[in-house]
Amino acid sequence: MLDSLEIITLMEDSVSMEGHFIAEHGLSFFIKGTKDGKEVRGLLDVGQTHEFLAHNMRELGISPQSVDFVVLSHCHYDHTGGIAKFVESTGKHDFPVIANPALFRPHFVATPVVAAKGVRTGDEREAIERAGGRLLLSGAPFPLAEGLSTTGEIPRETGFEGPGNRFFTLRDGEVVQDSLPDDMGVVARVKGKGLVVLAGCSHSGIVNILKRVRALFPGEPIDGVLGGLHLVNGTEEKMEKTLAGLKEFDPAWIACGHCTGFPMQSKLFQTFGKRFVPLTVGKKFVVGA
Repeated sequence: MLDSLEIITLMEDSVSMEGHFIAEHGLSFFIKGTKDGKEVRGLLDVGQTHEFLAHNMRELGISPQSVDFVVLSHCHYDHTGGIAKFVESTGKHDFPVIANPALFRPHFVATPVVAAKGVRTGDEREAIERAGGRLLLSGAPFPLAEGLSTTGEIPRETGFEGPGNRFFTLRDGEVVQDSLPDDMGVVARVKGKGLVVLAGCSHSGIVNILKRVRALFPGEPIDGVLGGLHLVNGTEEKMEKTLAGLKEFDPAWIACGHCTGFPMQSKLFQTFGKRFVPLTVGKKFVVGA
């Protein structure tokens, strides 16, 4: 387990009144874990625009050269935008970029008109590798450091979660529904606290993600949950069932934003009170000693 964990929101859809940050539709977290006096530093996602992410990192005093790895939670452009430029900015060779093997598939919507929503031109596999990245693609949980790993692919157990039928991909030359199989998160195990679960957009459903985490680490309490819940257009039924699912896991704190949507954020506050806080760029969370 980690002795302590620090998470800083590098990119989000909103900013607080303090600091000189840039907000944009997207998400990125800085993760610092400490074990026996040694630190490991990584990112979950890189937002949409590298220049904006770089600005916020400078404002927060975080150097790209200090980052040990990046995890990409799923293919969407607002989580993978500028990944090749970020890898280049680290100045490292064989810099680990961890993701699901399906990351680079065609991914698009057709409403109101066809538009690509996946990894953008300039961030392809080859561009990441030219920039110095080493792609580590796994559908299974991937160890990042002692006490820190990805969730791997998320089994779809609930009947009310998932990305719906809005997204498409190509398979053997045919257009098919895209269930976003690459959606995953990061889980940290913190001594004396329990599990902290970071999600990108929760396209597989935050309840499904938490069920996955519980299956991986049975008996360990959920301390914190943060990220996007992708309920910005969620039905009342879906929001209420998500709240009921979250209550079953009884996290000590929840921090959500980005694609969560104001109605769901309001419900989270009504349900969890001060245990819930909305995300903003620069928001810091410290768990453990």
